[in-house]
Amino acid sequence: MDKEQKMQILQDLVEIKSVNGDELPVAKYLKNLLAKAGIESKILPLPGAENRANLVAEIGSGKPVLAVTGHMDTVDVNEKSWNTDPFKVTQKGDKLYGRGTTDMKAGLAAMIIALIELKESGTKIPGTIRLLVTAGEEVGQPGAEELQKEGYIDGADALLVGEPSGLPSIVFASKGELDITITAKGKTAHSSMPYLGINAVEHLLDVLDAIKKRMKDLTAGIKNDVLGETVFNIDTIKGGNQVNAIPNLAQAELNLRTIPELSNPKILQELQSVLDDYNAANKGQISMTVDMDIVPIIGDPDCHLIDVVEDAARPFLAKQKLSESEIAQIKTTAKLSSTEYHPGDFVKIGVSGGTDGSKFLIDHPTGFSYLVYGPGSDTEHQDNEYVSQQMYFDFIEIYKQTFAKFGA
Repeated sequence: MDKEQKMQILQDLVEIKSVNGDELPVAKYLKNLLAKAGIESKILPLPGAENRANLVAEIGSGKPVLAVTGHMDTVDVNEKSWNTDPFKVTQKGDKLYGRGTTDMKAGLAAMIIALIELKESGTKIPGTIRLLVTAGEEVGQPGAEELQKEGYIDGADALLVGEPSGLPSIVFASKGELDITITAKGKTAHSSMPYLGINAVEHLLDVLDAIKKRMKDLTAGIKNDVLGETVFNIDTIKGGNQVNAIPNLAQAELNLRTIPELSNPKILQELQSVLDDYNAANKGQISMTVDMDIVPIIGDPDCHLIDVVEDAARPFLAKQKLSESEIAQIKTTAKLSSTEYHPGDFVKIGVSGGTDGSKFLIDHPTGFSYLVYGPGSDTEHQDNEYVSQQMYFDFIEIYKQTFAKFGA
């Protein structure tokens, strides 16, 4: 496959608007692409979800089994904030702009192309490469959860996630995540007579303040050597309809990035305790719903998969030229993982961002052969997202060598 064909595949994937859903067209496109190379695949619709599906395929046979995964969905986009059409790949120098180029359609395309080129070349695979392409990674991870329940990760000896890492960063650990909606219910009244109502916005602000204080006390001094501290954010807040009416409903969304030392169940228990105490002492009634609950994963930094990937990536790393700002950012991330980065070498780190690995490895959160490694920049979820074209091409070759040598 020449470079023009590889670019066309990435272009085609970016043009499919799989924003927080609608992954089925992506799955159909990939199935057709694999079929042309003689690779059988299955599209698995998500139960109860329209136009959403996973895709699975394998090449090789027997042990060991290397599971490789990438997701088809992207985050939303404000097209007015982009300098280019977000659903067209626009090249400026080495940068390829477009929604999903970094997170993570370049990584997904690189994995697919690597499988196709290995198949077409007749390369004998020592073991099995199991491709798990998921829906919904960005919100809730229902695709990975369904594949795990259906046994598609069973028997895997290692898991490679193609999320963006860049070449130097060997990501073997990732934080868990909790997305929580806090809802305050009150009673509507005219703003001139607030005593006749119950102000949901005021009660929400009060309970959020109580939650912040509890989380500060709960997380104080608790740290993981690789993943650092628990991260807590209040990310959205909504309430009220008009300025002269007491609001009867208000909501806020919380996002937490979690570590093993302070488990998700413990955090949820503490938050519920705050709400129970508040409800017992106030007229405003507060409740919470959990929208995402994924566990932290800490893999084995000395596993065979990492050795194979480093061997495959080292020649490409030697050619890469990083800017001073890129080096500074990697050093900062390394410091958070209690390690040091030396330019020109790999660095093994943990990251705050979660991956589908948290659903796939729900039964193996510690010590599994787990690696996040893929093409991308630090522009995921941002306006004017881009990936390096050279890095995209490099990772195709890295994946090919990794797939061919993992079981050797």
